[in-house]
Amino acid sequence: MIQRPRRLFLGRGAYRRRRMIDATRVLPVIFAVLVLLPPVWLPRHFSFALGVIWLGIGWLATILVTALLHHAIGSARDPSEDEDDA
Repeated sequence: MIQRPRRLFLGRGAYRRRRMIDATRVLPVIFAVLVLLPPVWLPRHFSFALGVIWLGIGWLATILVTALLHHAIGSARDPSEDEDDA
């Protein structure tokens, strides 16, 4: 059985694509912290109505940014690029 040599470095496109995939994994945690910390620190300023609006805007921003990253990942995929096992 012939084993192909393992590449030491990824191409620029594959590297950027993997970093965008990493960003989509971390993004919900970052937005959760950004949405939930201000009401915890300043509960008087985030009444029920403002808190619901704040939560809705954060939720919508998370969805939009994640959708944009997924679109960028899909368009960055090069069909001639072979997948690395790393």
